[in-house]
Amino acid sequence: MSNSLKIRRFWLLAAGTIATIYALILVGGIVRATGAGMGCPDWPQCFGQWIPPTSESQLPADYQQIYADRGYKDTTFNVRKTWTEYLNRLLGVFTGFTILLTLLFSLPFRKHDAMVTQLAFAGFILVGIQGWLGSRVVASNLNPGLITLHMILAQVIVGLVIAAIIRSARPRLQKLDVSGLSKSVYPLIVLAMVLGLLQLVLGTQVREGIDLIAKQSNYVNRHLWIDNLSLIFDVHKYFAIALVLLNGWLIMQVLRDTQSAVLHRLNIFLGFLLIGTIVMGMSMDRLNLPIFAQPLHLWMASLIFGTQLSIFMVMRYARSKNGESALPLPST
Repeated sequence: MSNSLKIRRFWLLAAGTIATIYALILVGGIVRATGAGMGCPDWPQCFGQWIPPTSESQLPADYQQIYADRGYKDTTFNVRKTWTEYLNRLLGVFTGFTILLTLLFSLPFRKHDAMVTQLAFAGFILVGIQGWLGSRVVASNLNPGLITLHMILAQVIVGLVIAAIIRSARPRLQKLDVSGLSKSVYPLIVLAMVLGLLQLVLGTQVREGIDLIAKQSNYVNRHLWIDNLSLIFDVHKYFAIALVLLNGWLIMQVLRDTQSAVLHRLNIFLGFLLIGTIVMGMSMDRLNLPIFAQPLHLWMASLIFGTQLSIFMVMRYARSKNGESALPLPST
């Protein structure tokens, strides 16, 4: 098989893996927003079955007592929540296979640019840890700290795959001209990524507060939930303004001072994502937390981090003219 075909195959698998991980993040947000996290109270099976039941009649008559004895009181079968969580798990398993294929297809790089394979390998290892962590989330009855760690680890995994695919294109990226960019752009985009991750963590804390208030109110009076949130909601809301201003400034610098079509597309996409997160955030604030807005808000915030990382790495390799070469890239 030619090097050109091997590289194209790796790019295809890595891009598919990235898309799958982001789909998993979106589905995970839907699971959280719909309260389906304990739709399957056991792991890896669901209600003791590899294929979940579709009606309560398929479960033992005393199933609630069985799960109460295991520490899961008030377990009630809900077919919608059960299958939402089960499909989330299936997508997680599929993600594991895609990242395994990405690792295997990265092996041709190991003699020319071992970092590509190392990044793919690190992602594969972390996917296994992520699966184990998911089982701990269920076993802990949705421990808030574990949920936050689960979310952060997803960002790390997708970041590793993004880094691998961009690293593999380094010889081409080194031909880009970014000499017009101010040197201050590079540390500031790193700062934007770090602050963005912090904002994600703050968002999970807000979500945990909403879950607690919803449970205490027996899931009624939805319009009062935001009013009862702690100060962290205001911190999360106003911190977003600073992040938008910082990212907006960075976008303008790149669009003004570079001629790279790749960087222009990435920054325009980042701009649309920022607008999307603002719209979703305002809809949650003004429309009493509509269910559709919560997973989309998290999903777009995750995409922002991945896009920022892509921009940073493209600019970094464009600045670098030295170092070992990767496999010859296929012509376009």
